[in-house]
Amino acid sequence: MTEQLTKTLPALKEWALVCKRLLDGTQAVMLRKGGIDEKGFWIEADEFFLYPTYFHQMTEKVRPEFTEECAGVLASSPPEGTLRMGGVARVVDHIEVRRNEGMDALRDLHPYDEEQVAMRLEFRPRKPLVILVVEVRPALAPVEIPMLESYGGCVSWVDVGVERPSLGDAVLGEAALHEIADRVRATVGS
Repeated sequence: MTEQLTKTLPALKEWALVCKRLLDGTQAVMLRKGGIDEKGFWIEADEFFLYPTYFHQMTEKVRPEFTEECAGVLASSPPEGTLRMGGVARVVDHIEVRRNEGMDALRDLHPYDEEQVAMRLEFRPRKPLVILVVEVRPALAPVEIPMLESYGGCVSWVDVGVERPSLGDAVLGEAALHEIADRVRATVGS
C-alpha cells in the first residue's frame, strides 16, 4: 500500500475587503510589504489560502468609492473565534516597487487611498513593496476553522494546517492576469 502525502497550504493574511474583491474577480493584485513583526515580505508559497483580516482595516483607509463595500465586509465578519477562508490564490507574477511614481496609474487595480499606498511604500524604505498578481479560485465550501492564538501577530504567512480544499474555476483567466502583470511591470517595475 502506498502512503499518500497530504498537502496543507499556508495562508496569507490580507484585508478582508481585498480577499472579497479577489474572490469576486474585481481585483487581481495584492500589495505586500510585510508585517510589523517581519523584516520584509517574501513569497513563502506559490499557492496559499486567502486569510481575511479585520484588524487594521478601516473604511477611512480606502477610496470613497469603496467605503460602502468595506463597511459591508467589516459587518459580515465570521463569529468570534472562527477563521473563515473562502478561497485559494496562486502567484502568477510578482513585481517589486521601490518608488511611488506610477502607482497612481494603477489605482483601478486596488481599493487603497493614496495615504495607504504611500504608507506601504514608506514602511521599511529599503525593502520593496511587492505587488502579487494572483489567480484566485473559490473554495466550493468556505473553510472554517477555530481561530488559534498562534495565528495572531503582524505577520504575513500563517500555517493553518489545512489541506487544499476542492476549488471552483479561476475567477479571472490566465490571459487577463498576464495582461495585468505586464501593465504593473511596465508602470512601476524596478
